[in-house]
This record gives sequence, structure tokens and C-alpha cells, in this order.
Amino acid sequence: MVGLFAVSFSYASQDRANIDPIDPLKPDQEVAWKFSLGSYRDSVTKSNATDVNVRGNTQDTKFWLGYYQDKNNFTQSRAGVEQATSLASYGQLISSLQVASGGFVGGSITWDGKQDNVDGFSPLLGWGRTNTKTYYNLNFDPNDSVLWGGTYSQRQLGQFSLYQIFDDRLKTGQRVTHLVWRGTLPNAMGLTLDAFERSGASDVGEQKLKGNGLSVTLDVRDYFVRMAYDQKANFTDANITRLAVGFRF
Repeated sequence: MVGLFAVSFSYASQDRANIDPIDPLKPDQEVAWKFSLGSYRDSVTKSNATDVNVRGNTQDTKFWLGYYQDKNNFTQSRAGVEQATSLASYGQLISSLQVASGGFVGGSITWDGKQDNVDGFSPLLGWGRTNTKTYYNLNFDPNDSVLWGGTYSQRQLGQFSLYQIFDDRLKTGQRVTHLVWRGTLPNAMGLTLDAFERSGASDVGEQKLKGNGLSVTLDVRDYFVRMAYDQKANFTDANITRLAVGFRF
């Protein structure tokens, strides 16, 4: 293992299951921008790491730049782009490409069957592949993987998503199940809750571990804060506490 989060495989983009969707454009905007600063605390090494991320999106395209640094001065820069293609009454197809210093290249494709402004159940199916180089991201799901699940949307209740991401390539047995609720609160506030359970090994032949976690994101107009506790992060003995703050502009 190198650095605080690095292992021999990569991790999924948060956007594969549309947890962090495209921000609506204001009337005078061509691009909606978002800046975030994150801090990570490792329970094993007692060290901190930081991550800076700038994201922009148009109506159908999302792109981002990020920079990670840990206490041992390991750094990684990354960039990515994601394109949503409408399938009319069949939802949308979301394709993404990520690159990072150190030679990482990865991509994914996800079918989100949800139609805009239509309540009810809809399916989620996804597939991701990388060149297995180390990649630092804001999530710790396996990226060489299959995603399957579904969502239920109801205007008064918000949106519920239940999905699972599992390794289908590297024989680690990694499997992460997410239950996500996203809704609105009074005074122009939004709330996202992501409860997850993981099991699997950090690499082939390593001990299999199980852990749980919870991520809470509060949006207040153009500002947001995200707090998370992640047991057995990266399928290791480390428990990670995360805090991220940011704003839209």
C-alpha cells in the first residue's frame, strides 16, 4: 500500500449512481461551477489528507479537476469528463472518462432508467474498467466492477436509490451496497443520506473484511457540507472520517 488510500486497484466515481447529479443552470449561466475542499482522517496512521476539486457542468456534460495530497507528500492530479445522453422514455446513458497522474486511465458506462420529472421505480445498470493504476477519489467503491440496482422517486418523499457495486475482474470479492435518500428541506435546503455496507479483500489472497458507513450532505442554497464515517475504508483496517465543504458559483 502506498500513501493513505492507495491500493493496487482504483475507486469509483461518485457520479456512477448519480448521487451527485448535474446542477441546474441559472438563467445567465452557460456552465454551473462547484468548488470543494475535503479533509480525511485515518484511524490507523492518525494522519490527515486533503483533496481539492473543481467541477463544472452544462446541461448534459460534467467535467472536473482534482488534486490530492497526504501527510507523506504523496500527490495526485486528476481530471474527468462525463456525458449524459438522453434515451427519451428509457432514461439516459451516462459515460465517463477519468485520467490521473501516475498513468491512471479509467471509464464507465451507466444506464439510468429514470425519466425527468416522472415518479416511480427505475433501473440502474453500470460497468466500469481501468488500467488498474492507483487512483484517488472521493469514494471507495471498486471501479473495475458491475453496478446494478434501482431508484424510486416520489415528489413529496424525494428519491431513494438502492444499488450494489461489485468487483467482476480482480477476484477480490469486493462488494459495496448503498442505500441513498435525496430530498429537499424547508428554506431552500437539500439533504442526501448515503448508508453503505462493504465486504471483500484489498487484494487477491488478503483477508476479507466487512464494514459499514454513512455519508451526510447538507445543501444550503449555493453552499454545502459533507460529513462521512467509513469503516474498513479501501477494505483495510483503517476507518476514515471525511469532511468536505464547498460552494457553487
